[in-house]
Amino acid sequence: MRTGSSGRWELSGRARLPALAVVLALAAVVGCFGARPAPPAFVADKVWLNNGTHEDYHSDAADAVSGLALAMQGGAPDRPSDKPLNVLCVSGGGKYAAFTAGALCGWTATGTRPAFDVATGVSSGAPVALMAFLGPKYDRQLADLFLNLNRADLYVWRPVRGLVTGSGLMSSRPLARLLDRRLNEEALADLRAAHATGRRLFVATTNVRTHKLVVWDVGALASSDRPDAGELVRKVVLAACSIPGLVPPVEFDVTVDGVRYTELHADAGNLAQVFVRTSGPLPPGSAVWVLSAGKAYPNDSTGTPRVLESMVMAVSTTLYALFRADALRLYALCGVTRSRFRMLVLPKDFECRTNSMVFDHDESRRMYLVGYQMAAGDTWETQPPDTGS
Repeated sequence: MRTGSSGRWELSGRARLPALAVVLALAAVVGCFGARPAPPAFVADKVWLNNGTHEDYHSDAADAVSGLALAMQGGAPDRPSDKPLNVLCVSGGGKYAAFTAGALCGWTATGTRPAFDVATGVSSGAPVALMAFLGPKYDRQLADLFLNLNRADLYVWRPVRGLVTGSGLMSSRPLARLLDRRLNEEALADLRAAHATGRRLFVATTNVRTHKLVVWDVGALASSDRPDAGELVRKVVLAACSIPGLVPPVEFDVTVDGVRYTELHADAGNLAQVFVRTSGPLPPGSAVWVLSAGKAYPNDSTGTPRVLESMVMAVSTTLYALFRADALRLYALCGVTRSRFRMLVLPKDFECRTNSMVFDHDESRRMYLVGYQMAAGDTWETQPPDTGS
């Protein structure tokens, strides 16, 4: 075994199979010894209780769980319950986040962009929602991030280890380092200040073991007095962007009656594309702004798709349908609460590669400019797709 000019491990001659077998065996042994068990059943479905101040906090004997102080639901905001809210909902979509970044910057240019009372994000929509929630101060960072993003900034291949451990074909360490730089102390301070005024930021993940949607009150987590609050905020955003099968899920420690367990969280895009979460009913007169990182429908296929392409397209088509269904639910919510529904979606005639993980800077710039122009031109849709209009 040697290191080639590309930095990858290479095997030569007959040594390939025996050496590979040793590598696989060692990786399997390391994986077995390094894992901690899942939380017991009575804990697995519970909301994280994040009102502890140290690792060994126990609320009571029945809920002896230490961890993230009200990280899911948070405390009630200190504001009038009937005040109309501006709610931003950002979907996931990988590279298509360049469109949502452009929309936010174009919206700022109009002078009409509100300070969002609530922002929610799924998948790549999580970091977009976070920076949007922090305000136009972060527009330049938002544009720079998604105009210049490469896949190597997010993930690196590690297929052998991934296949052995079953955790993922790539590593998300580059993305973790990127979040360390972007979600620095200044950003966390701004997040805590926004939370203190009653504004709320929610990010969705999937609990890998229960297959259920988990919604984190990220501002409450940042505002807790835990010494690792900043690290946990970054882990939540990392988990939101951790595509199952492609990269490993993110591990969160939980202690039950003095025993440490591991909870696993990943991208929730297969469970929700956009969502609303508030601490109470949505007051009349509120506005729900939906930013879609991508189109409402997939591109038409050309020719007859082969087997693998058909399988991929079946999953992709389901995610598009999930976005439309979620948008329709938000539209219905606005109807019953007498709130306004507004949505921006990448136009169907925009020409681009369909793979959301193939990054091209020219394509990103074009998506950014389309989003910028649509928001600056106030071309918000007032109804979602599939409403028959």
